This record gives sequence, C-alpha cells and structure tokens, in this order.
Amino acid sequence: MKFNKVQLGLIIGSILVLMMTFASIFNWFRGLGGTGAHADVYDELFTLYWGLGTVIGLAVYIWFVSLLVGSFGDDSGEAMKIGEPPVIRGSNRGAVTISVVIMIFLLVLSDTTFDSIDFFEKHEDHTTEDSFTIEVTGYQYYWDYQYPNGKSINSASGEPLKIPVDVPIVFEVTAGDVFHSFALPDHRIKIDAIPGRVNEGWILADETGIFPVRCAELCGDEHAIMIGEIEVMSAEDFDAWYQEA
Repeated sequence: MKFNKVQLGLIIGSILVLMMTFASIFNWFRGLGGTGAHADVYDELFTLYWGLGTVIGLAVYIWFVSLLVGSFGDDSGEAMKIGEPPVIRGSNRGAVTISVVIMIFLLVLSDTTFDSIDFFEKHEDHTTEDSFTIEVTGYQYYWDYQYPNGKSINSASGEPLKIPVDVPIVFEVTAGDVFHSFALPDHRIKIDAIPGRVNEGWILADETGIFPVRCAELCGDEHAIMIGEIEVMSAEDFDAWYQEA
C-alpha cells in the first residue's frame, strides 16, 4: 500500500499532534502546583507513568503507520482463502524483544508504585519525636480538628487548620454522619472519612503558607461549600499558637 504526499503529510501531522497532546497534558499537570513530600513522590510517579506511556503510545502508533505503508505487510494483494494458514509477519526475535521490553517497563512501574504506596501509608517510617496526631472528623458540611493538647478548630469558623513546617504530622480521619474525603490537593493527599472507621494519613509540609482543604467525596447537597484551609507555620509561630491557653 502506497500513499501520496498528502496522505503521508496527514500521517506525519497526526503523529505531531499526538506528541503535542502528550506534552500539553504533561505541562498542564506540572502547572497545577504542588508542595510537600507527598507532592514530590506523587509527581515523580506521574512523570514516570506519563513518560513510559508516551514512549509506548508513540511506538504503537508508528508501528501502525508502518503497517499501513506496507513496510511490514504483504503487498501481493491476494485475498486470504479459507483453509489456508495465516500469513506470519515479523520474527520471533522481534516478539521476544518486545516481550522483554514490556516486562522491564512493568517491573519498573510496579517497583516504583509499591514504593510510593509504602511512602503514603506507612507514616511510622517517617515520623519523628516532634510529630503528633490531629484527629480530623468530617460533618455536613465542615471539618473538625482536635489537637493532642485539647485545642479544637473547625472549618465552619473560617479558622485554618494549623501545622508546623518540616514536621511530619499524622491525621486520624473519620466522619460523624456520612462519607467524606479529607483532601489537601496542593499536597497530593486524600484520606477517606468513613463513619465508625478511622483512616490514617500524614503530611510533611516543606514550605509555609495557606493551602486549600477540600472534601473529595459527594456528601450532600451542600458538598461544594465544605471547604477550608490549612496554614503551614514556622516552628516558632506554631509553638507560640499551640501553647496559648
């Protein structure tokens, strides 16, 4: 099968569009911002998946185009007859090479993914003597935060959840009515809040500032207003606030 210049131009153009699509979505994701240890791990995992996916996607597309132009196909034009064995294209060496490459890709993805899961879920491997636990409870439609010293904050008052910078903090998350999901989008953290069950997560913020808190589970007709903020403070400012009567 042969193509004229217009057809080849369309094929090459489609490949370029495909490449630009991959690049634009990647740049869009990177432009979403992110902060903290969790964002670093999550973004590295996304970059790995996106990079390998781009390579595989382009390879498959280029192979498809090669088959169309007849580089690897049968150009005899004879129709296959019933009872005849199928035409075997390619080679065993090529099949083995592709299988080995796929296996390596899957091993790399699996190892990195499991390491990332361990990082997100095993907070005991990262906490220090300065760490403490905040109890987070979701209600329709606000978050309630309880500190070890008895301090209490809720997002309905407009006061942000306060934590110190560069200190691993553990969250024990539950719900008092329906399903919620405690989400810190800038920190790439989401912990399900389920009545009668406590789910744990943790955060290690590496820069001060105020960041959004959201509910990532549809929890009722006013779900959209279940928002709040988390304020990452310097250690000195946090200690001063925490020690207030």
